[in-house]
Amino acid sequence: MKPQYGELMFMLIIGLLQPAIEILWSSRISTYYNGIAAVLVLGYVFVRILRTGGSILPLWGLRFDNFRHCLFPYLALTALTGVAVYAYGWFVGHTPLPIGFWYLLVVYPMWGIAQQFVLQNFVAKNLTTLVPSLTIRSLVVAALFACAHIPSVELVLVAFIAGFAFTTLYHLYPNLLALGLAHGILGALLFHLVLGQDQWMILTGYFS
Repeated sequence: MKPQYGELMFMLIIGLLQPAIEILWSSRISTYYNGIAAVLVLGYVFVRILRTGGSILPLWGLRFDNFRHCLFPYLALTALTGVAVYAYGWFVGHTPLPIGFWYLLVVYPMWGIAQQFVLQNFVAKNLTTLVPSLTIRSLVVAALFACAHIPSVELVLVAFIAGFAFTTLYHLYPNLLALGLAHGILGALLFHLVLGQDQWMILTGYFS
């Protein structure tokens, strides 16, 4: 697929504005900004789908034909990382997991798919020509993903590692559904076990 550099710049601007807004204002304003940005991106995606008659969806990794083939590597990464994260959470006293974790586990993979959709299709793929090395490209994507999680030091570090691993793995196993599932499970675990946050309570608090 031919690189879309205008698309790349658009997504970079949207992504880099998010930490700036969170630093200058608040996490609540940042959440509203994320909602607006999501609507803009969805609108763009819808237009691209209409223009291609849906043929672009498999190129974006939204496919089922290779789902079973791709699922195991992502589940292996999730299991290994999940055990390490749980051990850390137990060590620092963030266990057992609250009931809100299980609610979050149902919905968070959808946000994982959305984030990885933008990261892998609008950033990583559009960098392929400019940055041919998979390792260097994964590092660039990881750095951008980490920047989107400023100012939390823990999230920046975790996002960098996850961004590198996910970008490398997605290049080898291009299925966005499997990747989003792994992102969602690990993200839910990290919120509770590393950050000690009941993210479900935080999310529902925005609508109360």
